[in-house]
Amino acid sequence: MKSLTESSMAILKASLARRYKSERPIIASVAELFNNGESVLADYPIILSTTFSSKNCFNSDTLFDYVIMDEASQVSVETGLLALTCAKNAVIVGDTMQLPNVITEDDRVKLNEIRKSTNIPDSYDAANHSFLSSVLATIPNVPETLLREHYRCHPDIINFCNQKFYGGNLLIMTKRNDVEKHLLALATAPGQHCRGHYNQREIDAVKIELMPLLDNFENTGIIAPYNSQVNQFRSQIPEIEVATVHKYQGREKDTIIMSVTDDSITEFTDNANLLNVAVSRAKNKFCLVVSGNPQKLNGNIHDLINYIKYQQGVVIQSNLRSIFDYLFSQIQAYNRDNEPVSEYDSENLTFDLIENIRTNYPHLSHIKALCHYPVRYLINDTQGLSEREKRYALHPATHIDFLIINRVTKEPLLAIETDGYSYHNEKTEQFQRDRMKDKILELYGLPLLRLSTVGYGEESKIVDALDKRVKLGIFS
Repeated sequence: MKSLTESSMAILKASLARRYKSERPIIASVAELFNNGESVLADYPIILSTTFSSKNCFNSDTLFDYVIMDEASQVSVETGLLALTCAKNAVIVGDTMQLPNVITEDDRVKLNEIRKSTNIPDSYDAANHSFLSSVLATIPNVPETLLREHYRCHPDIINFCNQKFYGGNLLIMTKRNDVEKHLLALATAPGQHCRGHYNQREIDAVKIELMPLLDNFENTGIIAPYNSQVNQFRSQIPEIEVATVHKYQGREKDTIIMSVTDDSITEFTDNANLLNVAVSRAKNKFCLVVSGNPQKLNGNIHDLINYIKYQQGVVIQSNLRSIFDYLFSQIQAYNRDNEPVSEYDSENLTFDLIENIRTNYPHLSHIKALCHYPVRYLINDTQGLSEREKRYALHPATHIDFLIINRVTKEPLLAIETDGYSYHNEKTEQFQRDRMKDKILELYGLPLLRLSTVGYGEESKIVDALDKRVKLGIFS
């Protein structure tokens, strides 16, 4: 295949060299380009342009012999029609099984209003058609050629798309020549980890459990259906390129990691076009990160997981666990050993965990957890605080969720805050108060551990924080 590709390119370059062996004139200005279309095309027969700009390359008298429009499923009807106005012939290249162009709700409303007021036929409906689907609807008998040969993905990867979306009609030209596993599925622990369109547990699973398996981050891409998840991935894993599935269309990477994001798979994340694009971006390895929750929708992602198992791909059950996984209805009822100390289940779970640590770690057996301990009781001297910080610290309602003390000496050892994502995320006013509390406790030398309800590994975090105090000689 490599030899065939190189030979084909050599023939093309030789042909171009023979035709354009003499030096071509330099176009000195935009006006010269615009007004001398025919002579420019004689010297420069191939023009690269967007569909929107194609009409403005030359004056209206100049027509291209052929306009070849690539990725036509992502072209809007209106800009596609613009490109056709400067073409004698057109070749429309696209795939109805890939993602269509994105239309905002504002544009959809405007397009629908235009259509109603002008009686535009259904096949030209720009609010519901891509240019490709519009052409197919407008000209039902348009000559079609299926580009059957597939050269990008490893056979194990593309065969899912071939069987699921293309009826087995693709000719897979890549070869199996190794024993490497090219498909991987990682299921997170059951639970409600998604907040809006952001799933920290899947990000943690990628960081902790997937990235150590990869050897080339430069040729790895992470994709997700939602911008919120993409933005979080970018901030936490900057060494790997991250984008939505829509923005990866037309691109490729050796390894693709797809974060499904949703706890319960929706019709949006299970969309055939979206999944087809996602899987077929991977040349050599495709990794699916998905919730371990039982799913009501047994659709495309369900079939992909079963396909990975059938192909004897790697299937991993994530080891990342959190006490807060018990908060959610799809987990069996959690039997508490202690009386509630708070109206919040998350804080009750934290208290139970601290008690279990006290019982199970002999060197920590003399700790004690005080719930909702007022910050003002920890402050003897407010000289180092600003007026705003002083008012906050001394306010009766300002407290620490849990103060861990040495029950023998009563020395404060560790402050623990249980942070629910919706109440404590960086867009909230509470987030600013949290930062102020962090600063105050740091000033008075009391370490603070924040446990996010979208995090994991709370037991080891608490034990590690207390062990650091042991090493510092705070208690023994």
